[in-house]
Parts: sequence; C-alpha cells; structure tokens
Amino acid sequence: MPSASPRHPVEVEIMGQRFTVASDDGEDHVRKVAKYVGEHMRRLSEGQRIPAAQVALLAALNIASEYWKLRESQEDLHQRVDRISQRVLAQLKR
Repeated sequence: MPSASPRHPVEVEIMGQRFTVASDDGEDHVRKVAKYVGEHMRRLSEGQRIPAAQVALLAALNIASEYWKLRESQEDLHQRVDRISQRVLAQLKR
C-alpha cells in the first residue's frame, strides 16, 4: 500500500490576505484553487464596497453552485453512458 503524501504548507494570497494552506493535493493545485477563488472574489467586489466576509460567502455560494451543476451534469452523462452501454451489450448478445 503506497504511503500518503505528506501535507505541505503552501502560502497563498487572496484579496490581499495571506493564508497558509496544508494540503495533500500539491502546491500547484492549491495555488490554482486559491487563484480561482481570488478571481471570483475580485469579480464580485469589483467597484463595490462589500465586506470581505460577505464577498467570501457570495464566492462560496457561486462556486458551490458551479460544483452542483457540474455534478448533476456528470451524473446525467453517466446515466447516458450506462444506457448506451446496455444497448451495445444487448446488440452484441444477439
């Protein structure tokens, strides 16, 4: 059984604030995610004076909405693939 990769702290900056994030996903992944979150937050706060906590909450809601839409889309795709696979198998058994 391979050993789990150790958590390495990664320092990132989001909206001018520095955070240290420990993750098993690797530095590159953590930086990409932090950049994505930061971009979301910047778009939401652009030209507005909104408290950072509110911007973070709105960004979290938007990102969660994207996640759920993708998850539902993936489930639909899996169901379509299963139906097609069943038809192909049925044809092969003839």
